[in-house]
Amino acid sequence: MKRFFVVTTSIFGLLAMQGFAARADEALDQLAKDPKQWVMQQGDNANTRFSKLNQINASNAGKLQVAWTFSTGVLRGHEGGPLVVGDTMYVHTPFPNTVYALDLNQDGKILWKYEPRQDPNVIPIMCCDTVNRGVAYADGKIFLHQADTTLVALDAKTGAKVWSVMDGEAGKGQSGTDAPFVFKDKVLVGVSGGEFGVRGWVSAYNIKDGKLVGDNLVARHHGDFEILAVDHIQYMVIGALIVVFLIVEPNGLARLWQIGKQKLRVWPFPY
Repeated sequence: MKRFFVVTTSIFGLLAMQGFAARADEALDQLAKDPKQWVMQQGDNANTRFSKLNQINASNAGKLQVAWTFSTGVLRGHEGGPLVVGDTMYVHTPFPNTVYALDLNQDGKILWKYEPRQDPNVIPIMCCDTVNRGVAYADGKIFLHQADTTLVALDAKTGAKVWSVMDGEAGKGQSGTDAPFVFKDKVLVGVSGGEFGVRGWVSAYNIKDGKLVGDNLVARHHGDFEILAVDHIQYMVIGALIVVFLIVEPNGLARLWQIGKQKLRVWPFPY
């Protein structure tokens, strides 16, 4: 039986779930098999977001007590979860998208902190608060998609910036709120901005150097359009923001699932 979940990211996800084979990124796949770690936002290759740990259960959950706490210092909506890789927890914030690495062996001691410098003018174009849906991990790097659409690769041990690339233009209503998605040796991000008539796309970058792989995948709606009336001025929006996620089928084939205008399309992923 197939189950479907809708994930609230800027490249919103339709995830088909059970029985998927291991992702092509073998190292990340092996880490994901350890229930004591949480190395990807979706939890595992089947996108279940379910932990196999059973030490905490219905019989003892009521006895839990606080061991330690950590405040990010950002009083806006927090979406997406922390990652746990080895003995380190990686926590992200809404705008300004600060990333913390915390030592789980020392009650959350801060190992490093990354504070991106972004133009605050991106805030007014962000829909539904200044949220961010989380970071990704692969190949010893932490990947962050900033509000201004910059995709940043950080050294997971030191927090040093390895590379960064601008995926869109905030001045044109484009923003980044999604959690990057790792597939093989690529990291994928999508753009937000449907409220401003942005025609969405998904970009694939090399994990090693941040180089764009091929052309951006644009949401093509085959003539679909809608007329929006704002302050008595009409706008025609063609190719609204994509609603998409990457899944891996049992045979290892990756597909992009897209929803647009209440229509579902499935594209083979070319990389």
